[in-house]
Amino acid sequence: TGRRCDFLVFLENTSNFTWRKSEPTQQDRLENAQHFISKLAAFGYLVTSMKDKSICKAVIGMDGKQSEVGVSNGRSGKSLLGEACRVVVNTLYKNGKEFRGGPLQPFVWDGLNDRTRLVFLDDTPKDFDFEGFFPLVSGDWPVNPKGHSPFTIAWQDSPKIYQATNHANSGDGDSYEDRQWLIAFSDFYNAKHKPIQDFGRHFFSDEWDAEQWNLFWNLVATAIQVYYRFGYIPAPGDRLEKRKLTQEVGEEFILWADEYFSPSTDPSKPCKLNQIDIPRKDMYDNFLEYIGPSRRTYYQPRTFKTKLIKYCELRGYIFNPQIFDPEKNEYIKIKDGIIDRSIKRNGCEFFTIGTMDFYQGKQQLFPSGEGDVPAAPVIDLSDIDFPGDGDELY
Repeated sequence: TGRRCDFLVFLENTSNFTWRKSEPTQQDRLENAQHFISKLAAFGYLVTSMKDKSICKAVIGMDGKQSEVGVSNGRSGKSLLGEACRVVVNTLYKNGKEFRGGPLQPFVWDGLNDRTRLVFLDDTPKDFDFEGFFPLVSGDWPVNPKGHSPFTIAWQDSPKIYQATNHANSGDGDSYEDRQWLIAFSDFYNAKHKPIQDFGRHFFSDEWDAEQWNLFWNLVATAIQVYYRFGYIPAPGDRLEKRKLTQEVGEEFILWADEYFSPSTDPSKPCKLNQIDIPRKDMYDNFLEYIGPSRRTYYQPRTFKTKLIKYCELRGYIFNPQIFDPEKNEYIKIKDGIIDRSIKRNGCEFFTIGTMDFYQGKQQLFPSGEGDVPAAPVIDLSDIDFPGDGDELY
């Protein structure tokens, strides 16, 4: 029956990230299936008025295709999910460009009332301030309408949020993760291939006959059942995380770092990857020379280090592997109860960007003593000057 439902097939197509492959693997099919089920659950979450304090999230529909920073792929079908929600529940539609000044600017929520079940933020910009929406996602919603007295909608009666964007929301930490339900849309649909070419009719219009409307309402009921039964179903995160990291690191930084850490054919210029203790200043100066004088004001030393750490996450490298336990997947240097990734000596800081090859043949620091279970390979730390009395290192 589902195969006859236009919108269900559309959601399945937007979850197909391997449509270019002639023979997708079993893992490909499983990943596509989880993207699809995540969309169904998110759809059910958005169109039911039931609210659960353990799932206070805005649903974020974003492009899953990897692209250059700032490039808007678009036309992938993100907004059509919002249009489907508008058919089902009382929805306040907002052009995402209205929120360059944040969500608390005067009169921005004019038209919102206690009957509004959903706020649809369409096509939000790259610099969208999602952090400003934290109180609205998990708390009461203040409204300042034009020509009327301000009022506040209690959380249990406030609308849910669907954001359609071509860009990842910037920000890190548990507060961001807890408030976002990320769903990814493939480029199965794009500027050259649109849904009408597959279905021959526009969704949610007079072109739909009684059968399509009936199938759509059955899909709505099914989506609600999926959400009630399984709750929050995350989409596979690797694709979404890489897109977010690419945006946060920036294209020019990635181009420099890929070149800086690439293998060298010149024996006098050894590969910087896995090279121990490159002075931070030397690496920073090389980057500034690469980008030129006009761009230097955008990259302060602290920004440079933050982007370098995120670049390592993007490429699967290890930042300062000397103080990282690869078996436990955690840093072993603790300062004042906080993980410290820094390596400093005599007032200078040093960076090492490594791969798992870095640990080949190194001394074993944590012997397992359990037969064939491998021990965690760790570098000798005796030459590293850690501040304090040493108790923070364990």
